[in-house]
Amino acid sequence: MVPREPRVPVNADVVPSRNRLYNARLGLAALLAFTFTLAHAATPEAQVLSDPRVAEFDPSPDHWVVLASGAPAVLRYELEVYPLGASAPVVTVDMGKPSPGADGKIRYDFSAEVAAWPLPDGNYEARVSAIGPQGSALSDPSNPFTFSQNSMCGSSLNPTALSVSASGGNYEVDVATGSGCDWAVADALSWVTVGTGGGSGSGTVPLAVQANLSSSSRTGTIEIAGQTITVWQDTAGSTCNYGVSPTYASMPAAGGEGEVSVVTSPDCAWTADSSANWLTPSSTHGTGGAALAFTVKPNNGMMGRSAKLTVGPWVVWVSQSGKSRRSK
Repeated sequence: MVPREPRVPVNADVVPSRNRLYNARLGLAALLAFTFTLAHAATPEAQVLSDPRVAEFDPSPDHWVVLASGAPAVLRYELEVYPLGASAPVVTVDMGKPSPGADGKIRYDFSAEVAAWPLPDGNYEARVSAIGPQGSALSDPSNPFTFSQNSMCGSSLNPTALSVSASGGNYEVDVATGSGCDWAVADALSWVTVGTGGGSGSGTVPLAVQANLSSSSRTGTIEIAGQTITVWQDTAGSTCNYGVSPTYASMPAAGGEGEVSVVTSPDCAWTADSSANWLTPSSTHGTGGAALAFTVKPNNGMMGRSAKLTVGPWVVWVSQSGKSRRSK
């Protein structure tokens, strides 16, 4: 039987909660992109990969299909991590919609997110879901894998940028890291009280933001677990709502410039942040509605990649295709 990829049912009359299509090709790769392909069975007897960093899979046959409504048949993909043989995932990662590489495969580097996975000891497998307006489909399992303790001590913050009203208030920042990994709060702001000096393993950092009584907005950064969160606060008396368009952008392997529109009231400030060093916004902050440009560096690898451009409370997914084998 020819392996099939996860396919979103574009002609479904009823939206299913999940459609499983088996024998889809899904593999995990190590840091040096040594690919393990699925051998139709992810069993305890199969070779177990240590510390994978890349998910490799074939795009859904509907990846490029546009519905009669004008919406893409596939809006995004999710990477789901399961204990080996389990039916429910313990981790789900929104991959956005990465572009296939020159060989037709999608490769997603999840190395920056590993620290956020609260995985106990044991072996795991992964599946990819293709999700669209009319349903979703789940791939066959990947090869089995495991993570060592040392690979889990990176950290990530959620959110990485915080917009606060002029009245201030209490907020929380989630720290994701491996079990037993120590972290600290290195810096603080005079107008923000941090509720803890550090911790071990994943946790939550309370932030108490004082009211801003001045006529000027203010911004600053706090370093938590080696990562930086930007805090921006409105001016007194302002009420701000935000929007951004588009929420998805696709870029060629050669890189280049793109643009998103920030929609908000004239006196409302916003911050912009990127989750990858190859994606750079033209400005890290602004006030009122604006056209925010961003620059994408050339992708000299064969794998496609994606990253998040966070603008105020909104996220724009930016994907970039891999370099063609024929490129020089």
